[in-house]
Amino acid sequence: MHRHCAATGEGDVARPTTARLSREIIGRAAIELAESGRELQLVPLAKRLGVSVSSLYHHVDGRDGVIRAMREVLVPRYLVDVPAGSGWEQRIRLEVECTWRMYADHPRVLQYMVTSVIDEPDVMRFYNALADALAEAGLPAGELLTTIEVIDAFTFGAALDTLSPDSILDAASAGEVLSGLLAKHPAGAERNRRLFDRGLDLLLAGIAARVGASR
Repeated sequence: MHRHCAATGEGDVARPTTARLSREIIGRAAIELAESGRELQLVPLAKRLGVSVSSLYHHVDGRDGVIRAMREVLVPRYLVDVPAGSGWEQRIRLEVECTWRMYADHPRVLQYMVTSVIDEPDVMRFYNALADALAEAGLPAGELLTTIEVIDAFTFGAALDTLSPDSILDAASAGEVLSGLLAKHPAGAERNRRLFDRGLDLLLAGIAARVGASR
């Protein structure tokens, strides 16, 4: 049974001896390093763990292996329970919600995760779930993969938006219509949540429209 869409709590990464080093420990330390705003490099990562760089290579295949270890640590915390009998739209909504939540909680990790080829079973389960739901909806086969990529790109962008200032437009520089809208617009996390919800609504409506047109 998958967990609900919520991150699990955990303590700080202990400095292990070489014998205790593992992919999970490396992944957790790399996540902390990335979230601190530092560049993800093997030398500072090894120093953070109190081991040699050569010790890392016993568990991961260089920097790309570290990125994969980061994914292996993060993704299981955000797996979603999909109620039995859920329709295609609800399944997509739940899956994308949890993926966005993971990336929005760790936007500085996202910039590394998107550079590595995906083959981890937990991550592939998400993409397979999207493909199955879109096929069930009746989207033409030739549009399935591109639609998945559009959903992915939207999710990445909405997550990276969490790094933006609370208010991204300067009301003093805006015209009359725009400045009036900005005065009533939410800021910070509330704005990002609204952006995600509205964007996902538009995506799902667009998918439904494409299905209707293809019929």
